[in-house]
Amino acid sequence: MTALSFTLFTAYQIYLAVNIETNRVGRLIGIVFYLLLTVAACLSFSEKDSVWTAHSVLTVAGLVLLFAMRLMNIGTVFGNLSFSKPATVLNAAIYILSQLGTLVLTAGYIMQRADLTRRQMTILINTLMTIAIVLFTLHFILECVLMIKYRMNIEQSLKLTLVSRVLYYFGFAGTACCFMLPAPERKPKEPKEGQFIYSDKEDGKDDIDLVI
Repeated sequence: MTALSFTLFTAYQIYLAVNIETNRVGRLIGIVFYLLLTVAACLSFSEKDSVWTAHSVLTVAGLVLLFAMRLMNIGTVFGNLSFSKPATVLNAAIYILSQLGTLVLTAGYIMQRADLTRRQMTILINTLMTIAIVLFTLHFILECVLMIKYRMNIEQSLKLTLVSRVLYYFGFAGTACCFMLPAPERKPKEPKEGQFIYSDKEDGKDDIDLVI
């Protein structure tokens, strides 16, 4: 579900970049980051060490770069903020929730990949992921209110924009849910010919065997 959501959302962003001239460069940069997350989500199904390492690198890179890119919009968001205009307040709240959700998601994932298996650390990671899900849920609700009631942030049409926000929500909230699950166990590599391996004996001593 997460991989499909990111794939469709990225495809929609490409469609917008082709058909809308406004902010095309920024949209194209964002597409690159969303592609990183899409590929990472697809790689998460593998049990190979090399593929799982690539998944980790792409996930962290995508989240960190996305967070950094959105920081460039902070001047515009808060420059237009006026507490007498509810729409601008909602827009600022949506921005904050999105940034906080991405930050919490990144921190929780890095902690998970550190292989910290203590029970307290597992509880902390699950707590962070739950917070991220709540943040992205609030982000989705407020953005729907902003579009439906105040007619802001609508792209090609209201229906298409709402569908894209649903995909965005399932992509990031689904990612947080996946991070709460234990990573798939990777199968140990089979020894090659001529490779020495260690075998344990009941007497506690190790024998060195040669694979023929």
